[in-house]
Amino acid sequence: MKTIAANLKANLTPQSTLSYLSVLQTELDCLQNVKKHDIIVFPNQTSLTDNAYRHFEIGAQNAYPIHNGAFTGEIGQEVLNALKIKHIMLGHSERRQILGENNSVIKEKFQFFMQENMRIMLCIGEDSNVSYVKDFLELQLQHIDLSYPLLTIAYEPIWAIGSGRTPSFEDIANIMQILKDLGVKKALYGGSVNKDNIAQICSLTDGVLIGGASLCPKNFSQMIALVE
Repeated sequence: MKTIAANLKANLTPQSTLSYLSVLQTELDCLQNVKKHDIIVFPNQTSLTDNAYRHFEIGAQNAYPIHNGAFTGEIGQEVLNALKIKHIMLGHSERRQILGENNSVIKEKFQFFMQENMRIMLCIGEDSNVSYVKDFLELQLQHIDLSYPLLTIAYEPIWAIGSGRTPSFEDIANIMQILKDLGVKKALYGGSVNKDNIAQICSLTDGVLIGGASLCPKNFSQMIALVE
């Protein structure tokens, strides 16, 4: 069983997200392999909706480590509970680079949502100017409890996100081995995943986190169909 996740980022309105999810559900009804995989869709915060779909689950791209309170612009666990959302993404490179989230912030979020028994997808990855990849990834995982059974690591080399470039399959396999050696139990790959490479990448990993190629629900469904 593979985990296949769509990160819709800051795309789609609430109305168009509902349309996307409806089309995706219809498309997945026709797939023979749909029950073999864990499929997750991460809409933007204004488009979060009840986690009540047949073939996939809804996840949050981010949340603040509180139940509720005076934290302008954020959502907390209370909102996730109301929507029956059990998946949350932490540490995406765009939040690290653009919004300044560092390992300390991500550690705080991880510890809170672990206590809430959330299914955590923690994103890690290096930029192109990092020469010691293992050391860099180990630093990002330093304060993360890798024994947490609901944790999935999504390895996304920052230079590959949205660039159309991916590491070689050999490099991906090597990174997966590094993560295993560091104690990671489940690891996905993300970064310019498409129809041409998804099957091979999934043969080397526990699944994929897909960005731009998942924005069309039919294309996302077709990609899922290619995964054994």
